[in-house]
Amino acid sequence: MAIDAEMEKPPKDRGRMLLVVVAVALVLSASAIGYVLYDNSLAHKASTPAVVEMNDGVVLDYTGRFSDGRVFDTSILEVAEDDVLYPKSLTFTMRDNTSYQPFNMVAGLYGEEGGTIKGFALGVIGLSAGDTKIIDVAPEDAYAVNPEQLETVPLEEHVVGTETMDDDEFSGLFKVDPVVMDHAPHYKWGWDVIVTEIDFGIVTFKHSPTVGEVVYPFGDPHDDDPMGWACVVESFDPEINDGAGEVVVRHEVSEDDVYAFLGETFEGEEFVISSFDSENETFEIHKSRPDVGYNAEIAGRALFFEVTIISVTKKT
Repeated sequence: MAIDAEMEKPPKDRGRMLLVVVAVALVLSASAIGYVLYDNSLAHKASTPAVVEMNDGVVLDYTGRFSDGRVFDTSILEVAEDDVLYPKSLTFTMRDNTSYQPFNMVAGLYGEEGGTIKGFALGVIGLSAGDTKIIDVAPEDAYAVNPEQLETVPLEEHVVGTETMDDDEFSGLFKVDPVVMDHAPHYKWGWDVIVTEIDFGIVTFKHSPTVGEVVYPFGDPHDDDPMGWACVVESFDPEINDGAGEVVVRHEVSEDDVYAFLGETFEGEEFVISSFDSENETFEIHKSRPDVGYNAEIAGRALFFEVTIISVTKKT
């Protein structure tokens, strides 16, 4: 009877048992996967480089270029030494090799407070160690122009044919003492002048150029270290201006020469051609002031810095 009673129990539902086992396995698998994902997310979070924020310390390498690709500054010695792959700007100057080191800065600080320009200081924000980026710096966020260093020059320049100055100034400019009827090359233009009178220490001399003569008042581009451009004497009339005379000289300058030539005045001031106005037939020279670190080639221009972030120190 016992056996018969046992025989009368309903059979076990094997399909249902299988479903239970599968469900348990899925729960365990999901838990395991969730743990792995969580663990990996923690590891990823821990290894993600810090993002540069305001006032963070940043160490980086940089190469500064103009829009034509010429390099005006870099922190990398190999770039500074290679003029083939990295053509240089007009005023690029090699520094001592030991000065080519990664640049240390504080993100977001510029001017007297930060020691760099606004566009550069703000341009590193959002980057991380290992990132490389080209930072476009607009002229207004780069180096400001000093209007006192700008001078507009007419393409066709009219030069008064007679000058007077005291004898000490004459000796300083011409590098010779004045003697009546002596000839000397003009201190700026280079053509001959003749001393006509010396009266109570005041020297009078007249210009004596040759029409068609080519002079190089701002440096000779044919020298080993080319500077300046040609100027052509277009006319010379010694009688006009009540006998003072006039020389008309034309500067051989065009739109293509903007930021393509260096020049140097007779006072020793270095400059670049910074603009050309074909309508008014003038061009602009922009003088540098090395004594205060003012570089006319850089001031007022868009700049492009390729930077590679080396390390980031979070602000405390």
